[in-house]
Amino acid sequence: MKLPVLAALFIPMLLDCAFAHAQAPEHVRVVSDDEFFDLSSPRQQARIAANIEQGLSELRRQGRLPQDSTQTSVMDLAWPLQTVGRFDQFGYHGVSNFVDHGLPYPNPVQDYACGSRTYNLANGYNHAGTDYYLWPFPWSMMDAGQVQIVAAAPGVIIAKDDGNFDRDCALDGTTNPNDVYVMQDDGLYAFYFHMRKGSVTSAPIGARVAAGDYLGLVGSSGSSTGPHLHFELRDAAGAVVDPRNGQCNAAPDRWIVFQPYEDPHIDTLSMHSAEPEFVGCGVDASGNAVAETPHYENEFKPGAALWVFVSYRDQRNGEVTQFSIMRPDGSVFAQWDFDLASQGNPKPFYSGTGADWKFTLPADAPIGVWTVTALFQGQTYTRSFSVDWGWLPWRIRLPPEPPRPPRPPRR
Repeated sequence: MKLPVLAALFIPMLLDCAFAHAQAPEHVRVVSDDEFFDLSSPRQQARIAANIEQGLSELRRQGRLPQDSTQTSVMDLAWPLQTVGRFDQFGYHGVSNFVDHGLPYPNPVQDYACGSRTYNLANGYNHAGTDYYLWPFPWSMMDAGQVQIVAAAPGVIIAKDDGNFDRDCALDGTTNPNDVYVMQDDGLYAFYFHMRKGSVTSAPIGARVAAGDYLGLVGSSGSSTGPHLHFELRDAAGAVVDPRNGQCNAAPDRWIVFQPYEDPHIDTLSMHSAEPEFVGCGVDASGNAVAETPHYENEFKPGAALWVFVSYRDQRNGEVTQFSIMRPDGSVFAQWDFDLASQGNPKPFYSGTGADWKFTLPADAPIGVWTVTALFQGQTYTRSFSVDWGWLPWRIRLPPEPPRPPRPPRR
């Protein structure tokens, strides 16, 4: 075989592999320690206690207080979040903070696993719940009402509040959250904080809820720095109950499905016409509501800019993701690896991250359905986009997205 023939065979392969292991992200975003914080001031704690006592007193007066409200047996908790409508991504949240079992500030913090994924504040507040935040576009996800808060266990609504501003971002303890309080059938009190304004359930105080019943939408009302659910349990004496068992919390684990301390997972894999735009707070200096601009796109023309964006929860240095972009005929357009360690961040672990890469499709890019694939921690995530000229009388229709990858067995 003559050399030109060999070159004709191998040069396209070399070009296909040119991107492999060499495509640095344009930008990487990490969730800062204080991005999804909340504060319960002494004034707010007094308000909570008053609301609960008022609700209990009214139920006692009406003879509607559950008779088994003092039992203390362990109750399994269901997942307290639920997506709304069709949600075709792989995840939608991160966990920023757990219950702090340490001594008050300025002592070191200590979560249930003896780690530091929690906080305490100078006003004496030790974080008393678990924070589940929206990710990767929290403010736009909040505004779209994409994630509901649902009851984690059956019980009775004993107090609730709505109508409070839901994008303050200040930790000054002056604003109240929109919230629901449920006295569970196991005798514990469940607090659901920071709901979106106007979304709190219409069920009256005294109404029974089952696990999975709607309570509100995830928001950022009260002293909250970003859209999240603060889920908190307390016993009849007012003591905090951490539903996660670990080396620094001897209490039993209360979740039906075990929630690991670190759960590395790709939340979203998506294509965009421009680099996604983020905001720090959901309101600008003039008081106007603002949110992220993702620039989602699934249809591209040859020669167009293609942005690929991925978001993670619980990503740690050394956990390598293998990416590829495949043409309609199955050939490789681009391949690259990504390791968070390449970014030189001050910490080796973040509860939420996001990264994007920019490509330019060739002017002769083949028409059809292209695929983007990410292999991360033994799971494969795949998304599709189409390339066509736009003016053709027919349009390429993307096939249905593949089902979410199965979760590995919990241990």
